[in-house]
Amino acid sequence: MKRAGLALIGLLIAVGGLRAVAQTANPIIPGQIAYIGTDFNVYTIDDEERITITDDAGVSAAAVRFYQFPVWSTDGRLAYFETEVNTQQERSAEVFISADGRAPGTSVYEAAGENFTYAYWSPRGCGEACRDLAVLLGSQQANGFVVNVIRDQGEQPSVTQVGTGSPFYFSWSPDGQQMVWQRGNTSLDIYDINAGAITVTLAERPAGFFAPAWSPVDDRVLFGMANGRATDLAVVANGVITSFASSLASPIWFSWSPDGNQIAYIDAENPLQVADAVTGEVIAESDTSEMIAFFWSPDSRSIAYVSPAQQPGQFNAKPDSQGSSSELTWSILDVASGNIRRYGSFTPTADMLYLLTYFDQFAQSHRVWSPDSRHLIYSELSANGTPLIMLLDTQSNVVPLSIAEGYFGVWSFN
Repeated sequence: MKRAGLALIGLLIAVGGLRAVAQTANPIIPGQIAYIGTDFNVYTIDDEERITITDDAGVSAAAVRFYQFPVWSTDGRLAYFETEVNTQQERSAEVFISADGRAPGTSVYEAAGENFTYAYWSPRGCGEACRDLAVLLGSQQANGFVVNVIRDQGEQPSVTQVGTGSPFYFSWSPDGQQMVWQRGNTSLDIYDINAGAITVTLAERPAGFFAPAWSPVDDRVLFGMANGRATDLAVVANGVITSFASSLASPIWFSWSPDGNQIAYIDAENPLQVADAVTGEVIAESDTSEMIAFFWSPDSRSIAYVSPAQQPGQFNAKPDSQGSSSELTWSILDVASGNIRRYGSFTPTADMLYLLTYFDQFAQSHRVWSPDSRHLIYSELSANGTPLIMLLDTQSNVVPLSIAEGYFGVWSFN
């Protein structure tokens, strides 16, 4: 993944310093929400209670300190990440883990000369009270990216640097014992956590895609494989590589349904396709090829996708002179019926746009859907430029609800 850290420093300046989080009414929600407020601190909402996790973000004479992209584990832990930039523009990164998203976290990693980029919890534990967190960091020393696996085990955490590369994308196996890596757009490797080594390197050269995707239920792995100037969506299982969808326009993006029964994918020219994961038969598709990102609901019945609100070909991801980027809109595809419901437009915050840009990676680690597959969380800029955390009820026609002022929000898994 790439890094847009300097833009965040500019964002601190652009909002005119730090602002207090809006005291809005707390809705009754299914699960927990973590978000970054307009003061760049971490907050959570649990039931109807709003909880302050951090309070030390800010600008001092010595440095700028801010938090980014909190991420939940499937067992309820919350990791969040602090970046500090001093007056010499030197960066340091620190990782914190809260056991339940209610109590402030404990520092489990800190390093100078590194900046946080992305993190992804293992979907399964590594023993009693044990869970692995893979963190992607930009490293001056490595002159690129490193991935550290932090083992949170109820006592002194261990940290293992497992790989380097640029770019570097990865996906966990469902048992949490292995990872598949795509590095430098040149290699696809299987890394074994217990062995501490790469055990398999695929013979086929990856091409025309970004994040690989391990099946959430078994040993199948999706990746992109060169086919002349086009790309095949390929599946590797038990060492055998087969083409799932052929001659797609590069690049391609793809995602497993949470139950592993279906695969959704898009390429550079065509609408979203939803196919049976065994036969490859296309069973549903979107109404537009102008798609920015898509996300499966936890129950595998729906796909939420984001597309430009303007006419085709007019989307601009770069902010204008007022700091606003082009408007986007949510749509929901019901996979069984093929019906599509379209919602109103919104202008994403910089952090929301970052998630959408790298959605094929974030969709594996961060939930924009509520655990009950009903609500979407996203962040937008209001008409006056205020960043807001929004909830969209996909089963009603009411307008989205603003639950806080903030730059980024994410649902828990449960």
